[in-house]
Amino acid sequence: MSEKLSSELKKKIRKEVKKAKSKLQVSREFNISYKKVLRYTKDIKTIKRGIPKDLIKKIRKEVKNGKTKRQVAIQYGVTDRTVYYHTRDICLYPLRNLRVQDKKLELLKDLLRDGYALSSKKYITSEYNELKKYFPSICKVKMYNRVIFYLEDKKDNATRAFLEKSQRKIISFQELKYVTSVFDSNLNIKEKRKIINDNRSKKLFQNKNSKDSSSGGNDSLAFFHIRKYCKLFI
Repeated sequence: MSEKLSSELKKKIRKEVKKAKSKLQVSREFNISYKKVLRYTKDIKTIKRGIPKDLIKKIRKEVKNGKTKRQVAIQYGVTDRTVYYHTRDICLYPLRNLRVQDKKLELLKDLLRDGYALSSKKYITSEYNELKKYFPSICKVKMYNRVIFYLEDKKDNATRAFLEKSQRKIISFQELKYVTSVFDSNLNIKEKRKIINDNRSKKLFQNKNSKDSSSGGNDSLAFFHIRKYCKLFI
Protein backbone atom coordinates (compact mmCIF):
# COMPACT_ATOMS: atom_id res chain seq x y z
CA MET A 1 0.00 0.00 0.00
CA SER A 2 1.16 3.53 -0.73
CA GLU A 3 2.01 5.77 2.21
CA LYS A 4 -0.53 8.38 3.18
CA LEU A 5 0.49 11.99 2.91
CA SER A 6 0.53 14.14 6.01
CA SER A 7 -1.95 16.99 6.30
CA GLU A 8 0.95 19.46 6.29
CA LEU A 9 2.28 18.08 2.99
CA LYS A 10 -1.22 18.18 1.47
CA LYS A 11 -1.47 21.88 2.38
CA LYS A 12 1.89 22.60 0.72
CA ILE A 13 0.82 20.78 -2.43
CA ARG A 14 -2.43 22.71 -2.65
CA LYS A 15 -0.61 25.97 -1.99
CA GLU A 16 1.84 25.40 -4.83
CA VAL A 17 -0.93 24.47 -7.27
CA LYS A 18 -2.83 27.63 -6.32
CA LYS A 19 0.30 29.61 -7.22
CA ALA A 20 -0.38 28.54 -10.83
CA LYS A 21 2.26 25.82 -10.92
CA SER A 22 1.34 22.82 -13.00
CA LYS A 23 0.29 19.71 -11.09
CA LEU A 24 2.99 17.73 -12.87
CA GLN A 25 5.64 20.22 -11.74
CA VAL A 26 4.40 20.01 -8.13
CA SER A 27 4.50 16.21 -8.21
CA ARG A 28 8.14 16.33 -9.32
CA GLU A 29 9.12 18.96 -6.75
CA PHE A 30 7.69 16.92 -3.87
CA ASN A 31 8.75 13.60 -5.41
CA ILE A 32 5.27 12.08 -5.22
CA SER A 33 3.07 10.51 -7.87
CA TYR A 34 1.12 12.70 -10.25
CA LYS A 35 -2.08 10.80 -9.41
CA LYS A 36 -1.82 11.78 -5.74
CA VAL A 37 -1.45 15.45 -6.62
CA LEU A 38 -4.53 15.20 -8.83
CA ARG A 39 -6.46 13.49 -6.04
CA TYR A 40 -5.72 16.20 -3.45
CA THR A 41 -6.16 19.14 -5.84
CA LYS A 42 -9.07 17.98 -8.00
CA ASP A 43 -11.16 20.96 -6.81
CA ILE A 44 -8.48 23.44 -7.93
CA LYS A 45 -8.77 24.37 -11.56
CA THR A 46 -5.51 25.14 -13.35
CA ILE A 47 -5.35 27.61 -16.20
CA LYS A 48 -3.98 26.13 -19.40
CA ARG A 49 -1.57 28.56 -20.98
CA GLY A 50 1.48 28.51 -23.17
CA ILE A 51 4.98 28.67 -21.72
CA PRO A 52 7.00 31.94 -21.99
CA LYS A 53 9.22 32.53 -25.01
CA ASP A 54 12.30 32.81 -22.77
CA LEU A 55 11.62 29.34 -21.40
CA ILE A 56 11.20 27.94 -24.91
CA LYS A 57 14.64 29.35 -25.83
CA LYS A 58 16.20 27.77 -22.74
CA ILE A 59 14.58 24.41 -23.51
CA ARG A 60 15.85 24.46 -27.09
CA LYS A 61 19.35 25.46 -25.98
CA GLU A 62 19.56 22.61 -23.45
CA VAL A 63 18.43 20.05 -26.05
CA LYS A 64 20.97 21.39 -28.58
CA ASN A 65 23.71 21.09 -25.95
CA GLY A 66 23.07 17.35 -25.71
CA LYS A 67 20.55 16.85 -22.89
CA THR A 68 17.71 14.44 -23.49
CA LYS A 69 14.22 15.88 -23.87
CA ARG A 70 13.15 13.96 -20.79
CA GLN A 71 15.94 15.56 -18.71
CA VAL A 72 14.96 19.03 -19.92
CA ALA A 73 11.30 18.41 -19.07
CA ILE A 74 12.23 17.45 -15.49
CA GLN A 75 14.66 20.39 -15.18
CA TYR A 76 12.09 23.03 -16.12
CA GLY A 77 9.03 21.32 -14.67
CA VAL A 78 7.11 20.96 -17.92
CA THR A 79 5.58 17.94 -19.60
CA ASP A 80 7.55 15.74 -21.98
CA ARG A 81 5.02 16.55 -24.67
CA THR A 82 5.74 20.29 -24.31
CA VAL A 83 9.48 19.76 -24.76
CA TYR A 84 8.95 17.44 -27.74
CA TYR A 85 6.62 19.96 -29.36
CA HIS A 86 9.02 22.91 -29.09
CA THR A 87 12.09 20.88 -30.13
CA ARG A 88 10.57 18.68 -32.83
CA ASP A 89 12.90 20.18 -35.46
CA ILE A 90 16.07 19.39 -33.47
CA CYS A 91 17.75 16.11 -34.37
CA LEU A 92 19.16 14.29 -31.34
CA TYR A 93 21.06 11.72 -33.38
CA PRO A 94 23.15 13.61 -35.95
CA LEU A 95 25.66 10.77 -36.30
CA ARG A 96 23.26 8.02 -37.29
CA ASN A 97 23.51 8.95 -41.00
CA LEU A 98 27.31 9.08 -40.98
CA ARG A 99 29.12 6.23 -42.69
CA VAL A 100 32.19 4.64 -41.10
CA GLN A 101 34.49 6.22 -43.71
CA ASP A 102 32.66 9.56 -43.78
CA LYS A 103 34.96 12.60 -43.65
CA LYS A 104 32.62 14.32 -41.20
CA LEU A 105 33.06 11.43 -38.81
CA GLU A 106 36.85 11.61 -39.19
CA LEU A 107 36.80 15.31 -38.39
CA LEU A 108 34.58 14.74 -35.37
CA LYS A 109 36.89 11.98 -34.07
CA ASP A 110 39.92 14.30 -34.29
CA LEU A 111 38.03 17.11 -32.53
CA LEU A 112 36.94 14.83 -29.69
CA ARG A 113 40.43 13.32 -29.34
CA ASP A 114 42.63 16.44 -29.60
CA GLY A 115 40.17 19.32 -29.30
CA TYR A 116 41.31 20.67 -32.68
CA ALA A 117 41.97 19.61 -36.28
CA LEU A 118 43.97 21.33 -39.02
CA SER A 119 42.30 21.52 -42.41
CA SER A 120 43.72 19.15 -45.01
CA LYS A 121 42.68 17.03 -47.98
CA LYS A 122 41.12 14.61 -45.49
CA TYR A 123 38.44 17.11 -44.52
CA ILE A 124 37.67 20.66 -45.59
CA THR A 125 35.24 23.46 -44.76
CA SER A 126 32.19 21.63 -46.15
CA GLU A 127 32.52 18.95 -43.44
CA TYR A 128 32.77 21.70 -40.79
CA ASN A 129 29.61 23.43 -42.07
CA GLU A 130 27.66 20.17 -41.88
CA LEU A 131 28.81 19.34 -38.34
CA LYS A 132 28.21 22.92 -37.15
CA LYS A 133 24.46 22.38 -37.58
CA TYR A 134 24.47 19.71 -34.87
CA PHE A 135 27.46 20.82 -32.77
CA PRO A 136 27.35 24.61 -32.35
CA SER A 137 30.45 24.54 -30.11
CA ILE A 138 32.72 23.74 -33.10
CA CYS A 139 34.63 26.84 -34.25
CA LYS A 140 36.83 27.71 -37.22
CA VAL A 141 39.74 30.13 -37.70
CA LYS A 142 41.51 30.95 -40.97
CA MET A 143 44.86 32.68 -40.71
CA TYR A 144 48.16 32.71 -42.64
CA ASN A 145 46.62 30.47 -45.33
CA ARG A 146 45.81 27.77 -42.76
CA VAL A 147 42.41 26.72 -41.43
CA ILE A 148 41.96 25.10 -38.04
CA PHE A 149 38.77 23.67 -36.54
CA TYR A 150 38.43 23.40 -32.77
CA LEU A 151 36.00 22.97 -29.89
CA GLU A 152 35.09 26.15 -28.06
CA ASP A 153 36.34 24.89 -24.68
CA LYS A 154 39.65 23.78 -26.27
CA LYS A 155 40.61 27.13 -27.79
CA ASP A 156 43.89 27.35 -25.83
CA ASN A 157 45.00 23.95 -27.17
CA ALA A 158 44.01 25.01 -30.69
CA THR A 159 46.06 28.21 -30.37
CA ARG A 160 49.16 26.27 -29.28
CA ALA A 161 48.75 23.76 -32.11
CA PHE A 162 48.30 26.52 -34.69
CA LEU A 163 51.40 28.39 -33.49
CA GLU A 164 53.45 25.20 -33.44
CA LYS A 165 52.41 23.86 -36.85
CA SER A 166 52.18 27.13 -38.75
CA GLN A 167 55.01 27.79 -41.20
CA ARG A 168 55.03 31.43 -40.15
CA LYS A 169 57.14 31.80 -37.00
CA ILE A 170 55.86 34.61 -34.80
CA ILE A 171 58.70 36.59 -33.17
CA SER A 172 56.84 39.67 -31.84
CA PHE A 173 54.45 40.00 -28.92
CA GLN A 174 52.19 42.25 -30.98
CA GLU A 175 51.65 39.58 -33.61
CA LEU A 176 51.18 36.91 -30.94
CA LYS A 177 48.57 39.10 -29.25
CA TYR A 178 46.69 39.32 -32.56
CA VAL A 179 46.67 35.52 -32.97
CA THR A 180 45.41 34.89 -29.42
CA SER A 181 42.70 37.54 -29.84
CA VAL A 182 41.42 35.78 -32.99
CA PHE A 183 41.14 32.51 -31.05
CA ASP A 184 39.93 34.39 -27.93
CA SER A 185 42.42 32.31 -25.95
CA ASN A 186 44.22 33.11 -22.69
CA LEU A 187 47.87 32.09 -22.81
CA ASN A 188 49.82 33.24 -19.77
CA ILE A 189 52.77 35.62 -20.14
CA LYS A 190 55.31 32.89 -19.33
CA GLU A 191 54.03 30.72 -22.17
CA LYS A 192 53.99 33.68 -24.56
CA ARG A 193 57.62 34.49 -23.77
CA LYS A 194 58.62 30.87 -24.36
CA ILE A 195 56.89 30.83 -27.78
CA ILE A 196 58.59 34.10 -28.82
CA ASN A 197 62.04 33.05 -27.56
CA ASP A 198 61.83 29.62 -29.21
CA ASN A 199 60.77 31.10 -32.56
CA ARG A 200 63.52 33.74 -32.40
CA SER A 201 66.13 31.07 -31.65
CA LYS A 202 64.95 28.93 -34.57
CA LYS A 203 65.03 31.89 -36.93
CA LEU A 204 68.58 32.88 -35.85
CA PHE A 205 69.73 29.28 -36.29
CA GLN A 206 68.22 29.09 -39.78
CA ASN A 207 69.80 32.41 -40.79
CA LYS A 208 73.18 31.27 -39.49
CA ASN A 209 72.99 27.99 -41.40
CA SER A 210 72.02 29.75 -44.60
CA LYS A 211 74.95 32.16 -44.25
CA ASP A 212 77.41 29.33 -43.54
CA SER A 213 76.22 27.35 -46.54
CA SER A 214 76.45 30.36 -48.84
CA SER A 215 79.93 31.34 -47.60
CA GLY A 216 81.10 27.74 -47.83
CA GLY A 217 80.00 27.57 -51.44
CA ASN A 218 81.94 30.74 -52.31
CA ASP A 219 85.10 29.46 -50.63
CA SER A 220 84.97 26.15 -52.45
CA LEU A 221 84.46 27.97 -55.76
CA ALA A 222 87.42 30.27 -55.06
CA PHE A 223 89.69 27.37 -54.12
CA PHE A 224 88.63 25.54 -57.29
CA HIS A 225 89.84 28.43 -59.44
CA ILE A 226 93.06 28.79 -57.41
CA ARG A 227 93.87 25.10 -57.81
CA LYS A 228 93.12 25.28 -61.51
CA TYR A 229 95.33 28.37 -61.92
CA CYS A 230 98.24 26.85 -59.96
CA LYS A 231 98.21 23.70 -62.12
CA LEU A 232 99.06 25.83 -65.16
CA PHE A 233 102.39 26.85 -63.57
CA ILE A 234 103.46 23.43 -62.30
